[in-house]
Amino acid sequence: MIENVSGELKKYLEGKPVISVLLSFGAIILYVALGIMLIGTFTFLGGFISTLIQYVFYLGIILCLANADFQALLIGLGGRTLIALIALIMTIASDLREYLNWWDPIFALLIFGFFTYLAYKKVARKA
Repeated sequence: MIENVSGELKKYLEGKPVISVLLSFGAIILYVALGIMLIGTFTFLGGFISTLIQYVFYLGIILCLANADFQALLIGLGGRTLIALIALIMTIASDLREYLNWWDPIFALLIFGFFTYLAYKKVARKA
């Protein structure tokens, strides 16, 4: 079923002039954005850069989904889950008083962990 969605998404994106060029670079875009997000976990990159990288990461997810590159999705979403776990541990370790700051990494961990699990099931089914 997801293959049908991937195929239709690819057909749609091939009709867009800028996005059709980026289709072959989906995994690279995903991995570069993930690496910059990992750097941003330990250093402050600024609000604009962090938000821009977040959108580039989502673009990489869409491009990998269009290419049906589920292994790249597994690595990308797993890396994002790991980043959320690191952020949660750093938040707990640095600021035990303000427990409200814990919710953002917890929800990110749950959401991206769930999508990583789904991508893993898809890759494991192919192997």
